[in-house]
Parts: sequence; structure tokens; C-alpha cells
Amino acid sequence: MRSAVTPDPKNSHHEPDDLSSQVERLCALSGIKWSWHGPDVLAAWVADMDIPPAPVAVDAVRELADRGDFGYSMAAERALPEAFVRWQHASHGWQPAEKDVRVVCDVMQGVETSLWLHTSPGDGVVVFTPIYPPFLGAVTKSGRKLIECPLDPDGWTLDPERLEAALAEGAKAVLLCNPHNPTGRALRRDELLAVLEAAEKHDLLVISDEIWADLVHPGSTHIPFAMLSEDAATRTVTVTAASKSFNLAGLRCAVMHLGHKGVRRAMRGVPAHVFGAVGSPGAAATLAAWNEGRPWLDATKTLLTAQRDHLAARLAAELPQAGFLLPEATYLAWIDFRRLEVGGEPSKVLLDSAHIALSSGLDFGDRGVGFARLNFATSRVVLDAVIDRMVAALAESC
Repeated sequence: MRSAVTPDPKNSHHEPDDLSSQVERLCALSGIKWSWHGPDVLAAWVADMDIPPAPVAVDAVRELADRGDFGYSMAAERALPEAFVRWQHASHGWQPAEKDVRVVCDVMQGVETSLWLHTSPGDGVVVFTPIYPPFLGAVTKSGRKLIECPLDPDGWTLDPERLEAALAEGAKAVLLCNPHNPTGRALRRDELLAVLEAAEKHDLLVISDEIWADLVHPGSTHIPFAMLSEDAATRTVTVTAASKSFNLAGLRCAVMHLGHKGVRRAMRGVPAHVFGAVGSPGAAATLAAWNEGRPWLDATKTLLTAQRDHLAARLAAELPQAGFLLPEATYLAWIDFRRLEVGGEPSKVLLDSAHIALSSGLDFGDRGVGFARLNFATSRVVLDAVIDRMVAALAESC
């Protein structure tokens, strides 16, 4: 039987309490989060968790290795559509059609493929800014026209009037990130219905990246866009993965639900090897996570909510000039440093003066000037050290 170990809210992976030992372990990993800047920098940028992956997923990969089972295999991949449907129904009340599920290597592969197949160079694509940086590149690097619809900065809400104004520029698709990265919003039903109304009016494809769907904090709810209505289901491509929820990003496995008939038909016409194939370790880990990982995920969500609340309390008490709206989902804090004298790129100031690495707000578009994104999916010891350094570096600006 696979391990059912769950995180401890105080010390999620039972590490030593001292910071140096924890940083030493993290820097020994090969991922870019802790290797990019070096051991003297505390990493709180790229969206990987410092919590070790779900044990059931690790065990699934270990079983493959122990058997030397690295031949051609599609066993786990073939089981994923059914597991995905069960997971969505149990988690979010959505019953996607299993026949329309396609396994791919990466969420952004699904996003870019859908755009490539449904739109042409010069076509407009709406994004809600600030936004996950690869969304911007997916549009501009494919020769499509980027149409920004800024979220209302008072609460990072979606404004239907702004959306309609953006659509006046002409569009063929909408890229939706829900829950939203970097703001942590879990969009409300009325916001999603505004997108649906606009999509119906202008006959738009909706590509909904729902990779953060399972990391919603108490008091908020994730609503899959495709379950809003029958029409929503038929004009949506939903892309998601177990990677954020179970810390499996490097295993490269994701799924698309092809509700949009045009994209579904177009994908059938593309030679299969253009998309590559999912490796058996990624498929096995994802299958184990969706079939057996819920207890671990529930405990991890408790930890992440505690980390979020701890960060909020410390910022309010020690750095009140930093604007911070409590994220409703994700393990990302979108922090407004504009009232502090740090210029338009606070992440650079904090890297240089405090040796902490946050994601630059500028990467998320023009609406990110003066902002930085902090990843709080770590231990309390590391999070407190990050906050300590931030407060010390910015104290003179307060």
C-alpha cells in the first residue's frame, strides 16, 4: 500500500527547525527555484512548492523504477481521462465528457495548441491583466494581437464594461486563468457569466487554464467555466494538471478537455507526433494523485491557508504600506510596493538588498509595475526568514 503521509501544518515535511538545514536541502534539488540565484538567496519566486510532492505520486514513480518499467507504455495515460472525470466531479461538481479528454505534456502546450488551431496571425486574443507571463508570450510570439482587459485593482475583479471595451478591438478567443495567477482570485459566478455573455455575443473560443482549481482557500469556490451552461461547454477548452496541487511540475503531464468542437476536430487532423507523448512517470504520478491523493491535498491546503494568513498578519503589522489582498486561491501573494520608495521593479531591489527572490511584477505585463509575486508554499521557518529580510530592507521606506 502506498504511503498516506500528510503534511504537518507547523513543519510540513518534518525538517529541522533551523533555516540553514532547510535551505541546504532545497538548494540540493535540481529545480530552478533554488538553483537559479544561489544558496545566499531565499527563493520565493517560481510557482513550485518547497513541500515534497505527494507521497502517493512519489511511490508511483518509485514503483516504475523498482521494476525497471521504462518501456513503451500507455497504461497510466489511458486511465487518466476516467480519473480526471472522477476528480472533477468529486472536487467541483463538473462532469466532463471522458471521450473529449486528451492527455498532453503541459498546460501551456494545451493553451498554445488551441490558439494555434483556432486563430490566425493578426487575430485578437483577450487576456485579463496582470497575467501569468506565458499567456502574454503565447499570444505575441504566435503573431496574434494581444488585447488586454485589466482587472479592477481595488479587488482584482473582472469588469464587464472593460471586457466589452476590449472586445471592441476585435477578438477570436479569450484566455482565462481561473483561479487567477498572480492575484489569487477565484472568479465568482457573475464574473464568469460576464465572460460567457461576451463569448456568446462575439462567438469566441474560451481557453480556460484551471491548473490552480484544487488550491482554493476556505470561503471561496472554484467554478469550472465549462459547467456554466451547455453553450459554455461547447465553446471551451479546459486545460489543467495535478502539477500545482501535488507539486509534480517537472513530470510534465496535463490534460485538455476539448469541449469546443472546432478545436477538437482540428486536433484530430494534426499528426500525432507533433504533440509528443507523455512519459509514463508523469502519467503514473498524476493517476496516483487523482486516485489516492486527496487526504494529502486536504492537509496541504490547510498548511497553505495557514501560511497565507501568517504572511498577511505579518505584513499588516510590520509593513502596512505594502498593499496585499488576501488570495482566495493559489499559494501566491501579489504584493503592491508602490507606496514604498522602491521604484517600478521591487523584486530587483529586494534581490539586491535583501537576498530574497520574488517574481518581478513586470513579467506579468504593464499592470505589474510596482508589484512583486511571493510564493508562500514553504515552511514557516523559510517564510519568516523571507518576511524578516523584506521588512528589514524596506524599513527605511516606511
